[in-house]
Amino acid sequence: MSATAPRGPAPGADYPGGVRRLRIALCQVNTTVGDLEANVDRVVAAQREVSDAGCDIAVFPELSLAGYPPEDLVLKPGFVEANRRAPTGW
Repeated sequence: MSATAPRGPAPGADYPGGVRRLRIALCQVNTTVGDLEANVDRVVAAQREVSDAGCDIAVFPELSLAGYPPEDLVLKPGFVEANRRAPTGW
């Protein structure tokens, strides 16, 4: 993922008329089904990259942490619980 330099007012600046700017990054990360630790690392790295580029919000696809498609993994209670715990390091 490669972030580009922001356009418009500097981060934290207002647009004319007092309107605050809001930069939203649409993030696409290459996840691995079932590899929660690596997927969390990829999401966190992408979030940091877009934040450093001046974005206020990072949006990721559904199931980015679990990897898509998880199929039979969602039937395993341990996998579901691990998904619930995965983002606690943020």
